[in-house]
Amino acid sequence: MVFRNMSNNLCKNLITAMISPLITLPVLGFCYFYAGIENYTSVRVLISDVSFGVSIGMGSLFYFYPLMFIYGLPISLLLQKLNLFKLPIVLILSILPVFLFSLLGEFNRAILVLHLLVLSIGLTSWFIYDKLR
Repeated sequence: MVFRNMSNNLCKNLITAMISPLITLPVLGFCYFYAGIENYTSVRVLISDVSFGVSIGMGSLFYFYPLMFIYGLPISLLLQKLNLFKLPIVLILSILPVFLFSLLGEFNRAILVLHLLVLSIGLTSWFIYDKLR
């Protein structure tokens, strides 16, 4: 019974780790849409900006998937074992590496978007895990 419960928990975590980084595509699409609205010249340029944002998001998946399995999955399992897998703690621990990284350089829009991406992945991970039965 314990092994079955543990494998179900691990399965839920693996599904969460595989799905949650996909949130980067709509988030980056929205960020580039906002940037395109801010510098609006034409609808064609706006659509081009959004598609560029989504393609950047597809490329960033090569960055976020390894981080999800190296950092996110162990932290998630540890928090669940300690019964601390709650949204505020998940969000704080998901943004912590990016926050420490941003202390080394200057704060600009790219760092802000990175913060937004990591928070959205953390939120999505928590939500997916919470909704899986």
